[in-house]
Amino acid sequence: MSGLEFPDYIGSKIYVTVTRARMLVGTLVATDSELNLLLDNVEEITADSNRKLGLISVPQDTIKSIKIEAAQITALENSKQAFSRDIV
Repeated sequence: MSGLEFPDYIGSKIYVTVTRARMLVGTLVATDSELNLLLDNVEEITADSNRKLGLISVPQDTIKSIKIEAAQITALENSKQAFSRDIV
């Protein structure tokens, strides 16, 4: 995760584990100073079912882990490096 900060992940698809049996998959839209997350196009995945939730807020104290695909991290790093090169 060289050079990336949490706000760089806005717009990325993330996987948020909130309990051992419940994961939320969606697009990171925003975060606040307490690291609560706002996710859009969310799908809740449990052992029993999957369901669409739309736009949700995830309180920071409920988050067990946050994951993102390695290919997406590489793309973000490349974009940030390219942007930095273009700044005069």
